[in-house]
Amino acid sequence: MVQHQLRGVLSVIDDCSFRITQFDMLSGSDVHWWGADGDDFQNLTKGFVVSDQILNQTYKNDSFLVNMRKNITWDKIKVLAVWDTPTASDFGHVLLRNLSNGTENSAPLPMPVNGSTSLMGNEQPTMFENCKVLSDGFRIRWTLKEEENRIDIGLEGAIGIQNYMAFGWANPNVTANFMVGGDVVITGFKEDGMPFADDFYITKYSECMINQDGSVQGVCPDSMYESSDLIGLVNNTKLVYGHRKDGVSFIRYKRLLRSVDKKYDVSVDPKGNMTVIWALGFIRPPDSLRPFYLPQNHGGSFSYLTLNISKHVNDCLGPLDAENKEDQDLVIADKKEPLVVVTGPALHYPNPPNPSKVLYINKKEAPVLRVERGVPVKFSIQAGHDVAFYVTSDPLGGNATLRNMSETIYFGGPVVTKRCLNLNSHRNKS
Repeated sequence: MVQHQLRGVLSVIDDCSFRITQFDMLSGSDVHWWGADGDDFQNLTKGFVVSDQILNQTYKNDSFLVNMRKNITWDKIKVLAVWDTPTASDFGHVLLRNLSNGTENSAPLPMPVNGSTSLMGNEQPTMFENCKVLSDGFRIRWTLKEEENRIDIGLEGAIGIQNYMAFGWANPNVTANFMVGGDVVITGFKEDGMPFADDFYITKYSECMINQDGSVQGVCPDSMYESSDLIGLVNNTKLVYGHRKDGVSFIRYKRLLRSVDKKYDVSVDPKGNMTVIWALGFIRPPDSLRPFYLPQNHGGSFSYLTLNISKHVNDCLGPLDAENKEDQDLVIADKKEPLVVVTGPALHYPNPPNPSKVLYINKKEAPVLRVERGVPVKFSIQAGHDVAFYVTSDPLGGNATLRNMSETIYFGGPVVTKRCLNLNSHRNKS
């Protein structure tokens, strides 16, 4: 998945067709099956249409056969993508290898979280065996790995970036007030845009509070109950992967079915019916006393249900469609202060060509820049000597000649030699 909530399974049928199953995608403007020699931006933009099928609608867990054009053969395709041609935008793609000796294809693995994605083979972090709707705009996906004493869980919500998603198991000995005594995982995104998944235990319907004697109560991380837990012995949740795309938060983590922590972790019966609990709400950033991202309150979005994780279920029909699909910030230019331009990781960059690194202006990732006509703007370029900075008519960000297209560069250039650039916009020009 690169964008538009693309998911699916591809199977090569023969020399001129392939089958797509479990296909989810938000609609685009002019979307095609696209072939290329590589998955880098230059190769993808030089690619070609491989089928007459047009993908200009929203797909909801669909399955269908795709016939390739008569002049297209598998030996010409190293990468098969879902491609929006007007914006040269990659919705997602798979790498094809050794098709002459048997089908082998895989989507590229995402960037690791904290050094490792903890995924096996061609396993993709957004794909699971099961999916259940918890509420409007909130889902849980999971794959049970009983032989490894673990379950892989994916929480997916059309929520704000400052919101958390929580899921866990209630104390099996209670018959009411299921939240109290619950073993939950709180997930979300930190202020720097990185994902997190932490093990929590609930002792009270309240935010995590520290008493005068140093004890804690409320919805608190397991490690806060044990002051001696310096190496995370009671945090038995491991973050695997997280992304923020199209206004949807997705976090994948894994937890043990039977944990060594009998005090704060609930043992999960892989074949029995158990009560599970979930909640959504706002995140409180860390402070000097509580160095964790903590849920502020449930905000009315919480509930429970009975779940048997060994029974297959998939009631998630289609992709989540968030009302606000962009997390862009707004920067307003001021003639008194220069705009500081640096580079940083593309955490939730909304536009093609979906690079791994983007420009930050005044510490905001790829913001919308508002300038007033007639007011000069100064840019302080601190992005390094190998980074281009310019304003162009090309919607992809320049180098249009490499794609046999033309562009007008209004300001700056592909090779920035000055570290300070001035933009003067005339009031009598549009």
